[in-house]
Amino acid sequence: MITKTFILITGTLLLLAGAPVSAATSVLPAYQTEGWPAARKLVWATPGKSGELTVAANWRTEAGQPAETAPDRDTDIVLPKSETSYDVNGSRSSPVRHVFVGSGGRLSGGHRNELEIWGNLEVQPGGRVLFVSIRGTKHTFVHLIGAEFPTPANGQALAHPTTRVAAGKQNATQISHKFQVAKVGTASVEFLGNIGVSDEVMLQRGRMIVSGDFRYSGVTGKGALEIYDGGILELQSGGRVAPFDSRNDKAVFNVNIYRNGTIQAGSPERPLTSDAYLLLGFAENDQPGRTGLYAALGSMIRVYTADPEKARLVISAVTSVPDFHDGKGKLTGNPEEKASGNKGIALQLAGDVQLQNTRFDYVSEGGIGLADARMTKDWRNVTFGPHCAAPEAQLFSVMKADPNAYYHGRGDQKSEFALTVTAMASMDKFLEDADPFRIRALPENTEMRTVGKGGDVIQTPVAVVFREPVMVELLTRVPGAKMRYTLDGTDPTKDSPVYETPIRLEKTARVMAKAFKTGVGFSPTFSTTYVIKQ
Repeated sequence: MITKTFILITGTLLLLAGAPVSAATSVLPAYQTEGWPAARKLVWATPGKSGELTVAANWRTEAGQPAETAPDRDTDIVLPKSETSYDVNGSRSSPVRHVFVGSGGRLSGGHRNELEIWGNLEVQPGGRVLFVSIRGTKHTFVHLIGAEFPTPANGQALAHPTTRVAAGKQNATQISHKFQVAKVGTASVEFLGNIGVSDEVMLQRGRMIVSGDFRYSGVTGKGALEIYDGGILELQSGGRVAPFDSRNDKAVFNVNIYRNGTIQAGSPERPLTSDAYLLLGFAENDQPGRTGLYAALGSMIRVYTADPEKARLVISAVTSVPDFHDGKGKLTGNPEEKASGNKGIALQLAGDVQLQNTRFDYVSEGGIGLADARMTKDWRNVTFGPHCAAPEAQLFSVMKADPNAYYHGRGDQKSEFALTVTAMASMDKFLEDADPFRIRALPENTEMRTVGKGGDVIQTPVAVVFREPVMVELLTRVPGAKMRYTLDGTDPTKDSPVYETPIRLEKTARVMAKAFKTGVGFSPTFSTTYVIKQ
Protein backbone atom coordinates (compact mmCIF):
# COMPACT_ATOMS: atom_id res chain seq x y z
CA MET A 1 0.00 0.00 0.00
CA ILE A 2 1.35 3.44 -0.92
CA THR A 3 0.78 6.14 1.65
CA LYS A 4 0.57 9.86 0.97
CA THR A 5 0.88 12.95 3.07
CA PHE A 6 0.28 16.67 2.78
CA ILE A 7 3.30 18.85 3.55
CA LEU A 8 3.04 22.63 3.72
CA ILE A 9 5.65 24.24 1.47
CA THR A 10 5.74 27.96 0.60
CA GLY A 11 2.02 28.36 1.04
CA THR A 12 1.02 25.39 -1.07
CA LEU A 13 -0.28 22.07 0.17
CA LEU A 14 1.67 19.48 -1.78
CA LEU A 15 0.62 15.85 -2.03
CA LEU A 16 3.76 13.76 -1.71
CA ALA A 17 3.90 10.07 -2.50
CA GLY A 18 5.33 8.16 0.43
CA ALA A 19 7.10 4.83 0.68
CA PRO A 20 5.18 1.64 1.31
CA VAL A 21 4.52 1.08 4.98
CA SER A 22 6.73 -1.89 5.84
CA ALA A 23 9.43 -2.90 8.28
CA ALA A 24 12.02 -1.23 6.06
CA THR A 25 10.31 2.16 6.20
CA SER A 26 8.72 2.03 9.65
CA VAL A 27 11.37 4.44 11.02
CA LEU A 28 9.79 7.26 9.05
CA PRO A 29 8.21 9.95 11.24
CA ALA A 30 4.53 9.17 11.59
CA TYR A 31 3.43 12.43 9.95
CA GLN A 32 5.27 11.39 6.77
CA THR A 33 3.09 8.29 6.47
CA GLU A 34 -0.22 10.05 7.10
CA GLY A 35 -2.88 10.37 4.44
CA TRP A 36 -5.30 13.31 4.19
CA PRO A 37 -8.54 13.61 2.26
CA ALA A 38 -8.96 16.52 -0.10
CA ALA A 39 -10.20 19.64 1.68
CA ARG A 40 -11.12 23.24 1.04
CA LYS A 41 -8.20 25.70 1.14
CA LEU A 42 -8.72 29.39 1.89
CA VAL A 43 -6.20 32.23 1.51
CA TRP A 44 -6.27 35.46 3.53
CA ALA A 45 -7.72 38.01 1.12
CA THR A 46 -5.83 41.10 2.25
CA PRO A 47 -2.24 40.37 3.38
CA GLY A 48 -1.02 43.33 5.41
CA LYS A 49 -4.48 44.04 6.82
CA SER A 50 -5.65 42.49 10.10
CA GLY A 51 -9.03 40.88 10.71
CA GLU A 52 -11.08 38.06 12.23
CA LEU A 53 -10.66 34.46 11.15
CA THR A 54 -14.40 33.82 11.48
CA VAL A 55 -15.45 36.44 8.90
CA ALA A 56 -15.94 34.77 5.51
CA ALA A 57 -15.31 38.02 3.64
CA ASN A 58 -11.71 37.97 4.84
CA TRP A 59 -10.95 34.84 2.79
CA ARG A 60 -10.58 33.83 -0.83
CA THR A 61 -10.53 30.42 -2.48
CA GLU A 62 -7.46 29.13 -4.31
CA ALA A 63 -9.10 30.37 -7.51
CA GLY A 64 -9.39 33.86 -6.02
CA GLN A 65 -13.15 33.76 -5.50
CA PRO A 66 -14.75 35.12 -2.28
CA ALA A 67 -15.23 32.44 0.35
CA GLU A 68 -18.84 31.52 1.00
CA THR A 69 -18.21 30.51 4.61
CA ALA A 70 -15.45 31.03 7.16
CA PRO A 71 -12.81 28.33 7.78
CA ASP A 72 -13.74 25.32 9.88
CA ARG A 73 -12.03 22.19 11.21
CA ASP A 74 -11.86 20.71 7.70
CA THR A 75 -10.39 23.81 6.08
CA ASP A 76 -6.72 24.48 5.29
CA ILE A 77 -5.71 28.13 5.63
CA VAL A 78 -2.85 30.20 4.21
CA LEU A 79 -1.63 33.55 5.53
CA PRO A 80 0.48 34.86 2.62
CA LYS A 81 3.73 36.76 2.91
CA SER A 82 3.43 40.50 3.45
CA GLU A 83 5.87 43.38 3.92
CA THR A 84 3.38 44.84 6.39
CA SER A 85 2.62 42.80 9.52
CA TYR A 86 -0.97 41.72 10.04
CA ASP A 87 -2.99 39.68 12.58
CA VAL A 88 -5.60 37.00 11.95
CA ASN A 89 -7.52 36.44 15.19
CA GLY A 90 -9.48 33.33 16.15
CA SER A 91 -10.42 31.26 19.20
CA ARG A 92 -11.28 27.75 20.38
CA SER A 93 -14.61 28.05 18.60
CA SER A 94 -12.90 28.53 15.21
CA PRO A 95 -10.78 25.39 14.59
CA VAL A 96 -8.85 24.85 11.35
CA ARG A 97 -6.94 22.00 9.70
CA HIS A 98 -3.54 22.63 7.99
CA VAL A 99 -2.04 26.08 8.59
CA PHE A 100 0.67 27.93 6.66
CA VAL A 101 1.86 31.33 7.88
CA GLY A 102 4.14 33.41 5.68
CA SER A 103 6.44 36.25 6.71
CA GLY A 104 4.49 39.17 8.18
CA GLY A 105 1.46 37.05 9.03
CA ARG A 106 0.41 36.29 12.59
CA LEU A 107 -2.27 33.78 13.58
CA SER A 108 -3.50 34.17 17.13
CA GLY A 109 -6.11 32.70 19.44
CA GLY A 110 -6.82 33.97 22.93
CA HIS A 111 -5.11 33.29 26.21
CA ARG A 112 -7.15 30.42 27.76
CA ASN A 113 -9.21 30.29 24.57
CA GLU A 114 -6.56 28.87 22.26
CA LEU A 115 -7.18 28.43 18.54
CA GLU A 116 -7.38 24.72 17.71
CA ILE A 117 -5.19 23.36 14.90
CA TRP A 118 -6.22 19.90 13.66
CA GLY A 119 -3.59 19.43 10.96
CA ASN A 120 0.00 20.42 10.17
CA LEU A 121 1.43 23.81 11.11
CA GLU A 122 4.28 25.48 9.21
CA VAL A 123 5.44 29.02 9.97
CA GLN A 124 7.97 30.75 7.72
CA PRO A 125 10.67 33.10 9.10
CA GLY A 126 9.01 36.41 9.94
CA GLY A 127 5.64 34.74 10.60
CA ARG A 128 4.08 34.07 14.02
CA VAL A 129 1.53 31.90 15.76
CA LEU A 130 0.43 32.54 19.31
CA PHE A 131 -2.18 31.06 21.68
CA VAL A 132 -2.83 27.92 19.66
CA SER A 133 -3.51 24.32 20.75
CA ILE A 134 -3.11 21.00 18.96
CA ARG A 135 -6.02 18.62 18.38
CA GLY A 136 -6.92 15.90 15.93
CA THR A 137 -7.17 12.29 14.86
CA LYS A 138 -4.12 12.10 12.59
CA HIS A 139 -0.33 12.29 12.79
CA THR A 140 0.83 15.86 12.24
CA PHE A 141 3.83 18.16 12.67
CA VAL A 142 4.61 21.67 13.91
CA HIS A 143 7.56 23.58 12.47
CA LEU A 144 8.46 27.19 13.16
CA ILE A 145 11.16 27.47 10.53
CA GLY A 146 14.28 29.38 11.58
CA ALA A 147 12.87 30.47 14.96
CA GLU A 148 15.54 31.07 17.62
CA PHE A 149 15.17 31.20 21.39
CA PRO A 150 15.76 34.51 23.25
CA THR A 151 19.41 35.54 23.61
CA PRO A 152 21.21 38.82 24.38
CA ALA A 153 22.16 38.93 20.70
CA ASN A 154 18.57 39.00 19.40
CA GLY A 155 17.23 40.99 22.37
CA GLN A 156 13.99 38.97 22.38
CA ALA A 157 11.82 37.52 25.14
CA LEU A 158 8.78 35.31 25.58
CA ALA A 159 5.76 37.35 26.61
CA HIS A 160 3.32 36.80 29.46
CA PRO A 161 -0.26 37.71 28.45
CA THR A 162 -0.23 40.52 31.02
CA THR A 163 3.21 41.81 30.04
CA ARG A 164 3.81 44.06 27.08
CA VAL A 165 6.72 43.14 24.85
CA ALA A 166 7.37 45.31 21.81
CA ALA A 167 6.40 43.56 18.58
CA GLY A 168 9.96 43.52 17.32
CA LYS A 169 11.16 41.92 20.56
CA GLN A 170 8.57 39.15 20.78
CA ASN A 171 10.23 35.79 20.39
CA ALA A 172 9.15 33.78 17.37
CA THR A 173 9.44 30.40 19.12
CA GLN A 174 6.56 31.23 21.46
CA ILE A 175 3.55 29.21 20.38
CA SER A 176 1.34 29.74 23.43
CA HIS A 177 1.20 30.63 27.10
CA LYS A 178 -0.64 27.57 28.40
CA PHE A 179 -0.14 25.02 25.66
CA GLN A 180 -2.51 22.09 25.18
CA VAL A 181 -2.19 18.88 23.15
CA ALA A 182 -5.24 16.59 22.94
CA LYS A 183 -5.08 14.01 20.17
CA VAL A 184 -7.31 10.97 19.69
CA GLY A 185 -5.82 7.66 20.83
CA THR A 186 -2.13 7.52 19.94
CA ALA A 187 -2.33 10.00 17.07
CA SER A 188 0.78 12.16 17.26
CA VAL A 189 2.14 15.64 16.70
CA GLU A 190 5.87 15.98 16.07
CA PHE A 191 7.64 19.20 17.00
CA LEU A 192 10.52 20.14 14.70
CA GLY A 193 13.06 22.88 15.39
CA ASN A 194 12.71 25.28 18.32
CA ILE A 195 9.40 25.65 20.19
CA GLY A 196 8.77 27.83 23.25
CA VAL A 197 5.90 28.07 25.74
CA SER A 198 5.75 30.86 28.32
CA ASP A 199 3.97 28.83 31.03
CA GLU A 200 2.84 25.21 31.32
CA VAL A 201 2.24 22.40 28.84
CA MET A 202 -0.80 20.12 29.20
CA LEU A 203 -0.40 16.88 27.25
CA GLN A 204 -3.95 15.73 27.75
CA ARG A 205 -4.19 12.88 25.25
CA GLY A 206 -2.32 11.44 22.30
CA ARG A 207 1.38 11.40 21.50
CA MET A 208 3.63 14.46 21.61
CA ILE A 209 6.90 13.74 19.77
CA VAL A 210 9.87 16.09 20.25
CA SER A 211 12.69 15.78 17.73
CA GLY A 212 13.76 19.42 18.05
CA ASP A 213 14.21 21.63 21.13
CA PHE A 214 11.01 22.16 23.14
CA ARG A 215 11.08 24.53 26.14
CA TYR A 216 8.36 25.70 28.53
CA SER A 217 7.81 27.84 31.64
CA GLY A 218 9.35 30.73 29.77
CA VAL A 219 8.44 33.60 32.09
CA THR A 220 6.38 32.27 34.99
CA GLY A 221 8.96 30.27 36.95
CA LYS A 222 6.22 27.79 37.91
CA GLY A 223 5.00 26.15 34.73
CA ALA A 224 5.18 22.38 34.40
CA LEU A 225 4.86 19.82 31.63
CA GLU A 226 1.90 17.68 32.69
CA ILE A 227 1.22 14.28 31.06
CA TYR A 228 -2.36 13.22 31.76
CA ASP A 229 -4.45 10.10 31.16
CA GLY A 230 -3.38 8.49 27.87
CA GLY A 231 -0.74 11.12 27.05
CA ILE A 232 2.61 9.97 25.65
CA LEU A 233 5.66 12.23 25.55
CA GLU A 234 8.16 10.76 23.09
CA LEU A 235 11.70 12.12 22.92
CA GLN A 236 13.18 11.34 19.56
CA SER A 237 16.82 11.20 18.41
CA GLY A 238 18.51 14.53 19.18
CA GLY A 239 15.32 15.87 20.74
CA ARG A 240 15.39 17.93 23.93
CA VAL A 241 12.68 18.92 26.41
CA ALA A 242 13.49 21.45 29.15
CA PRO A 243 12.08 24.24 31.29
CA PHE A 244 13.50 27.63 30.37
CA ASP A 245 14.14 28.45 33.99
CA SER A 246 15.66 26.52 36.91
CA ARG A 247 13.42 28.40 39.34
CA ASN A 248 10.21 26.75 40.49
CA ASP A 249 8.23 29.26 42.50
CA LYS A 250 5.18 27.04 43.10
CA ALA A 251 6.97 23.82 44.08
CA VAL A 252 5.55 21.76 41.22
CA PHE A 253 7.74 19.27 39.44
CA ASN A 254 9.12 20.34 36.06
CA VAL A 255 7.61 17.21 34.47
CA ASN A 256 4.65 15.29 35.93
CA ILE A 257 3.52 11.90 34.56
CA TYR A 258 0.17 10.94 35.99
CA ARG A 259 -1.85 7.71 35.95
CA ASN A 260 -1.83 6.16 32.46
CA GLY A 261 0.70 8.71 31.18
CA THR A 262 4.00 7.80 29.51
CA ILE A 263 7.44 9.17 28.79
CA GLN A 264 9.39 7.22 26.22
CA ALA A 265 12.70 7.82 24.49
CA GLY A 266 12.25 6.51 20.98
CA SER A 267 9.52 4.00 20.20
CA PRO A 268 9.38 0.32 19.19
CA GLU A 269 8.82 1.27 15.55
CA ARG A 270 11.28 4.20 15.60
CA PRO A 271 14.08 3.52 18.11
CA LEU A 272 16.68 6.12 19.02
CA THR A 273 19.69 6.45 16.74
CA SER A 274 21.30 9.20 18.87
CA ASP A 275 20.84 10.56 22.39
CA ALA A 276 17.58 12.20 23.46
CA TYR A 277 17.55 14.68 26.36
CA LEU A 278 15.16 15.25 29.24
CA LEU A 279 16.51 18.32 31.06
CA LEU A 280 15.25 19.42 34.46
CA GLY A 281 15.65 22.45 36.69
CA PHE A 282 18.83 22.84 38.73
CA ALA A 283 18.05 24.32 42.12
CA GLU A 284 17.78 23.81 45.88
CA ASN A 285 15.34 20.99 46.62
CA ASP A 286 14.10 22.17 50.00
CA GLN A 287 10.90 20.17 49.46
CA PRO A 288 9.77 17.55 46.92
CA GLY A 289 8.85 19.22 43.67
CA ARG A 290 11.20 22.18 43.59
CA THR A 291 12.82 20.74 40.52
CA GLY A 292 12.64 17.50 38.64
CA LEU A 293 10.41 14.66 37.50
CA TYR A 294 7.37 13.04 39.14
CA ALA A 295 6.03 9.65 37.97
CA ALA A 296 2.79 8.54 39.65
CA LEU A 297 1.41 5.04 40.16
CA GLY A 298 0.19 3.80 36.79
CA SER A 299 2.63 5.92 34.78
CA MET A 300 5.28 4.45 32.52
CA ILE A 301 8.86 5.30 31.45
CA ARG A 302 10.55 3.38 28.62
CA VAL A 303 13.67 3.66 26.44
CA TYR A 304 13.83 2.15 22.93
CA THR A 305 17.21 2.33 21.22
CA ALA A 306 18.86 1.01 18.07
CA ASP A 307 22.36 1.37 19.57
CA PRO A 308 22.84 1.26 23.36
CA GLU A 309 26.31 2.83 23.03
CA LYS A 310 25.30 5.87 20.99
CA ALA A 311 21.58 6.33 21.59
CA ARG A 312 20.46 6.83 25.19
CA LEU A 313 17.97 8.77 27.25
CA VAL A 314 19.99 11.49 29.00
CA ILE A 315 18.34 12.88 32.15
CA SER A 316 20.29 15.94 33.17
CA ALA A 317 20.02 19.63 34.14
CA VAL A 318 19.39 22.77 32.12
CA THR A 319 22.73 24.09 33.36
CA SER A 320 24.50 21.32 31.39
CA VAL A 321 23.94 23.19 28.11
CA PRO A 322 26.62 25.88 27.53
CA ASP A 323 24.38 28.27 25.60
CA PHE A 324 21.14 27.69 27.54
CA HIS A 325 19.15 30.91 28.07
CA ASP A 326 15.94 31.55 29.97
CA GLY A 327 12.72 32.93 28.49
CA LYS A 328 14.02 36.48 28.73
CA GLY A 329 17.37 35.76 27.11
CA LYS A 330 19.51 35.53 30.24
CA LEU A 331 22.32 32.97 30.11
CA THR A 332 21.71 30.21 32.67
CA GLY A 333 23.83 27.38 31.24
CA ASN A 334 27.02 26.59 33.16
CA PRO A 335 28.33 23.05 32.49
CA GLU A 336 31.15 23.55 35.00
CA GLU A 337 28.58 23.75 37.80
CA LYS A 338 28.18 20.60 39.86
CA ALA A 339 25.33 19.27 42.00
CA SER A 340 25.98 19.51 45.71
CA GLY A 341 23.90 18.39 48.69
CA ASN A 342 20.24 19.04 47.86
CA LYS A 343 21.09 21.31 44.93
CA GLY A 344 20.60 19.63 41.58
CA ILE A 345 17.89 17.72 39.78
CA ALA A 346 15.50 15.44 41.68
CA LEU A 347 13.07 12.69 40.74
CA GLN A 348 10.15 11.07 42.55
CA LEU A 349 9.35 7.72 40.92
CA ALA A 350 6.37 5.47 41.66
CA GLY A 351 5.32 4.28 38.22
CA ASP A 352 6.37 1.40 35.99
CA VAL A 353 9.87 2.79 35.42
CA GLN A 354 11.96 0.40 33.32
CA LEU A 355 15.14 2.24 32.49
CA GLN A 356 17.65 0.86 30.04
CA ASN A 357 20.39 2.78 28.25
CA THR A 358 19.90 5.85 30.42
CA ARG A 359 22.42 8.44 31.59
CA PHE A 360 21.86 10.55 34.74
CA ASP A 361 23.85 13.66 35.60
CA TYR A 362 23.56 16.67 37.95
CA VAL A 363 21.50 14.60 40.42
CA SER A 364 21.27 15.99 43.97
CA GLU A 365 22.12 13.82 46.96
CA GLY A 366 19.21 11.43 47.54
CA GLY A 367 17.64 13.02 44.47
CA ILE A 368 16.16 9.83 42.99
CA GLY A 369 13.27 9.01 45.31
CA LEU A 370 11.82 5.55 44.78
CA ALA A 371 8.42 4.30 45.95
CA ASP A 372 9.85 0.78 45.80
CA ALA A 373 13.62 0.19 45.91
CA ARG A 374 13.11 -3.02 43.92
CA MET A 375 12.20 -1.11 40.77
CA THR A 376 15.88 -0.69 39.89
CA LYS A 377 16.60 -4.44 39.78
CA ASP A 378 15.71 -4.63 36.08
CA TRP A 379 17.48 -1.43 35.05
CA ARG A 380 20.21 -2.08 32.50
CA ASN A 381 23.05 0.07 31.20
CA VAL A 382 22.19 2.97 33.52
CA THR A 383 25.14 5.28 34.18
CA PHE A 384 25.84 8.42 36.21
CA GLY A 385 27.80 11.47 35.07
CA PRO A 386 30.58 13.37 36.87
CA HIS A 387 28.38 16.30 37.96
CA CYS A 388 26.24 14.31 40.42
CA ALA A 389 26.34 15.37 44.08
CA ALA A 390 27.50 12.02 45.46
CA PRO A 391 28.46 8.45 44.56
CA GLU A 392 25.72 6.41 42.90
CA ALA A 393 24.47 4.69 46.06
CA GLN A 394 23.90 8.05 47.78
CA LEU A 395 21.80 9.39 44.92
CA PHE A 396 18.83 7.17 45.84
CA SER A 397 16.32 7.70 48.63
CA VAL A 398 12.75 6.82 49.65
CA MET A 399 10.05 8.69 47.72
CA LYS A 400 8.72 11.64 49.72
CA ALA A 401 5.88 12.80 47.44
CA ASP A 402 2.39 11.27 47.23
CA PRO A 403 2.84 8.36 44.79
CA ASN A 404 -0.78 8.48 43.65
CA ALA A 405 -1.48 12.12 42.84
CA TYR A 406 -3.08 13.16 39.55
CA TYR A 407 -2.47 16.87 39.73
CA HIS A 408 -0.11 19.05 41.75
CA GLY A 409 -1.73 22.22 43.03
CA ARG A 410 0.04 25.51 42.62
CA GLY A 411 -2.12 28.08 44.38
CA ASP A 412 -4.56 28.65 41.52
CA GLN A 413 -5.22 25.03 40.77
CA LYS A 414 -8.95 25.25 40.14
CA SER A 415 -8.62 27.57 37.16
CA GLU A 416 -5.52 25.78 35.90
CA PHE A 417 -6.95 22.26 36.01
CA ALA A 418 -10.21 23.52 34.48
CA LEU A 419 -8.36 24.02 31.19
CA THR A 420 -7.59 20.31 31.00
CA VAL A 421 -11.09 19.30 32.09
CA THR A 422 -12.57 21.52 29.38
CA ALA A 423 -10.28 20.15 26.67
CA MET A 424 -10.95 16.53 27.59
CA ALA A 425 -14.71 17.11 27.69
CA SER A 426 -14.50 18.71 24.25
CA MET A 427 -12.60 15.72 22.87
CA ASP A 428 -15.08 13.29 24.45
CA LYS A 429 -17.92 15.14 22.73
CA PHE A 430 -16.08 14.88 19.41
CA LEU A 431 -15.46 11.15 19.92
CA GLU A 432 -19.15 10.47 20.50
CA ASP A 433 -19.63 11.15 16.78
CA ALA A 434 -16.20 10.24 15.41
CA ASP A 435 -15.58 6.92 17.18
CA PRO A 436 -18.48 4.45 17.06
CA PHE A 437 -16.46 1.79 18.93
CA ARG A 438 -15.78 3.67 22.19
CA ILE A 439 -13.80 0.86 23.82
CA ARG A 440 -13.78 0.69 27.61
CA ALA A 441 -12.45 -1.69 30.25
CA LEU A 442 -13.87 -3.24 33.43
CA PRO A 443 -13.40 -3.31 36.37
CA GLU A 444 -13.06 0.40 36.96
CA ASN A 445 -9.42 1.23 37.67
CA THR A 446 -9.72 4.85 38.80
CA GLU A 447 -11.40 6.62 41.68
CA MET A 448 -11.98 10.29 42.38
CA ARG A 449 -10.02 12.22 44.96
CA THR A 450 -10.80 15.66 46.36
CA VAL A 451 -7.80 17.98 46.64
CA GLY A 452 -7.39 21.64 47.52
CA LYS A 453 -8.86 23.96 50.09
CA GLY A 454 -11.65 26.51 50.28
CA GLY A 455 -12.80 27.70 46.87
CA ASP A 456 -9.87 25.96 45.18
CA VAL A 457 -11.17 22.41 45.64
CA ILE A 458 -11.05 20.11 42.62
CA GLN A 459 -11.75 16.45 41.91
CA THR A 460 -9.06 14.39 40.17
CA PRO A 461 -8.92 10.70 39.20
CA VAL A 462 -6.25 8.52 40.82
CA ALA A 463 -5.29 4.89 40.32
CA VAL A 464 -7.13 2.10 42.10
CA VAL A 465 -4.50 -0.18 43.61
CA PHE A 466 -5.49 -3.85 43.22
CA ARG A 467 -4.07 -6.33 45.74
CA GLU A 468 -5.04 -9.45 43.80
CA PRO A 469 -4.85 -10.48 40.12
CA VAL A 470 -7.49 -8.79 37.97
CA MET A 471 -9.67 -10.16 35.16
CA VAL A 472 -10.02 -7.28 32.68
CA GLU A 473 -12.99 -7.23 30.32
CA LEU A 474 -12.88 -5.12 27.13
CA LEU A 475 -16.15 -3.74 25.79
CA THR A 476 -17.12 -1.94 22.60
CA ARG A 477 -20.37 -0.41 21.42
CA VAL A 478 -20.08 -2.07 17.97
CA PRO A 479 -21.51 -5.63 18.08
CA GLY A 480 -19.27 -8.19 16.41
CA ALA A 481 -16.20 -5.97 16.32
CA LYS A 482 -12.83 -7.72 16.60
CA MET A 483 -10.43 -6.31 19.19
CA ARG A 484 -6.67 -6.82 19.42
CA TYR A 485 -4.64 -5.81 22.45
CA THR A 486 -1.17 -5.52 24.01
CA LEU A 487 -0.01 -5.33 27.63
CA ASP A 488 3.39 -3.65 27.20
CA GLY A 489 2.30 -0.15 26.24
CA THR A 490 2.77 -0.63 22.48
CA ASP A 491 0.12 -0.06 19.83
CA PRO A 492 -1.78 -3.21 18.82
CA THR A 493 -1.07 -4.52 15.31
CA LYS A 494 -2.51 -7.27 13.13
CA ASP A 495 -0.17 -9.67 14.92
CA SER A 496 -1.36 -8.78 18.43
CA PRO A 497 -3.58 -11.20 20.36
CA VAL A 498 -7.31 -11.15 19.59
CA TYR A 499 -9.47 -10.37 22.59
CA GLU A 500 -11.87 -13.26 23.22
CA THR A 501 -12.17 -13.68 26.97
CA PRO A 502 -11.25 -11.47 29.96
CA ILE A 503 -7.50 -10.89 30.35
CA ARG A 504 -5.86 -11.99 33.59
CA LEU A 505 -3.38 -9.43 34.92
CA GLU A 506 -1.04 -10.43 37.74
CA LYS A 507 1.20 -7.35 37.67
CA THR A 508 0.88 -3.69 36.72
CA ALA A 509 0.18 -3.40 33.00
CA ARG A 510 -1.00 -0.89 30.46
CA VAL A 511 -3.75 -2.36 28.30
CA MET A 512 -3.82 -1.02 24.73
CA ALA A 513 -6.64 -2.08 22.42
CA LYS A 514 -7.95 -1.40 18.91
CA ALA A 515 -11.21 -2.56 17.38
CA PHE A 516 -12.15 -3.29 13.76
CA LYS A 517 -15.23 -4.26 11.82
CA THR A 518 -15.77 -4.41 8.08
CA GLY A 519 -17.99 -1.55 7.02
CA VAL A 520 -17.18 0.46 10.13
CA GLY A 521 -13.38 0.66 10.05
CA PHE A 522 -10.78 0.93 12.82
CA SER A 523 -11.10 2.50 16.24
CA PRO A 524 -8.56 4.85 17.79
CA THR A 525 -6.15 3.15 20.19
CA PHE A 526 -7.66 2.79 23.65
CA SER A 527 -5.35 2.68 26.66
CA THR A 528 -5.75 2.21 30.40
CA THR A 529 -3.40 1.15 33.18
CA TYR A 530 -4.10 -1.34 35.97
CA VAL A 531 -1.94 -0.97 39.08
CA ILE A 532 -1.45 -4.27 40.89
CA LYS A 533 0.62 -4.46 44.07
CA GLN A 534 0.66 -7.86 45.78
